Amino acid sequence: MHMPKPVLHILSALALTVQHVPAMDRFEALSQIETRNNDRAIGRYREVSRYQILPAFWAQAMAINPTNNFRPTDPTAAKSVVDWIMQPRCRAFQARYHRPPTDFEYYILWHRPACFVGRDIPRRITALESDRARRFACLCESR
Repeated sequence: MHMPKPVLHILSALALTVQHVPAMDRFEALSQIETRNNDRAIGRYREVSRYQILPAFWAQAMAINPTNNFRPTDPTAAKSVVDWIMQPRCRAFQARYHRPPTDFEYYILWHRPACFVGRDIPRRITALESDRARRFACLCESR
């Protein structure tokens, strides 16, 4: 099939643009998947913040560090709570599988840690979780 030169130039420019877009870090991608960066989002299970952190985790984070004023609407506070939650999960994953989690696995660790750690037989991942984990991994690879 023959394409006119202007169309080829546009397609080439688009391909170059896509190649040069930096990937999101895991926090940006997680926020994008969970709430599209909405700091005031409240989930079905009363999860709050752009990352949809369960209330129990906020309470634990505040109990551990009572001098810090953790507000769910503060993106910096929410990011530090996510990091606090994910560090031990990633360490447990690495201890079990002898490698760090891929971006796909990181998302599953966020959403369903029991799928990979804490059980002898990993739990099945639902189709919805798998789809979101794939989208998360794609965001981490490229915008």
